[in-house]
Amino acid sequence: MSYYDQIQGTHMDMLKEISNIGTGNAATALSSMTSKKVEITVPNVSLVEISQIPFLFKDPEKVTVGIPIMFHGDLNGKILLLFDTEPAREILELLLGFGNEDLTVMDEMQKSVFTEICNIVCGSYIVALSQFTNLFLNSEVPQITVDMLTAIIAESCLEYAVEEDRTILIETRFHIEDQSVIGAYLFLILEPASIPKLLESLGM
Repeated sequence: MSYYDQIQGTHMDMLKEISNIGTGNAATALSSMTSKKVEITVPNVSLVEISQIPFLFKDPEKVTVGIPIMFHGDLNGKILLLFDTEPAREILELLLGFGNEDLTVMDEMQKSVFTEICNIVCGSYIVALSQFTNLFLNSEVPQITVDMLTAIIAESCLEYAVEEDRTILIETRFHIEDQSVIGAYLFLILEPASIPKLLESLGM
């Protein structure tokens, strides 16, 4: 039996509230980074099967950007930040004024943009998760991955997929002043032994 089978609506509400806090803090930081007004939609939080993640995207075989950030402490796991291909290019245009049609040839400056965004967005979520649950979490340096979406998911998820075939999806959209809306996907990928600890901290 999966621990995720024990999750009830009230616990998803708590996870959504954590996401609200984290993305709200991220919006403030991104606004300072871009010198533009940034609003973030209320996140949608759900459980998804790892095998179904590629179907959230328009073209799973296209090259895109994934940035996992590991955390450890009372919970162990990672948050994977994923953008679809076009939003990834839009981010480079927004923050640097230029982008690449081929994301595999990004230079170090371009890669650092995504690393900093991950620090802001995922870091804000990890802090909110820690404060809400009173669990100690320490995050590591993000590691950017540029590859086909299916390859990024396999690298990030499959080490835990033998025991748990689902993960937590936090889906949100960034409304940046004078720019198009940029969608982002955050996956909270927990080491299986950490799942009951999270549920207990949420009141189970």
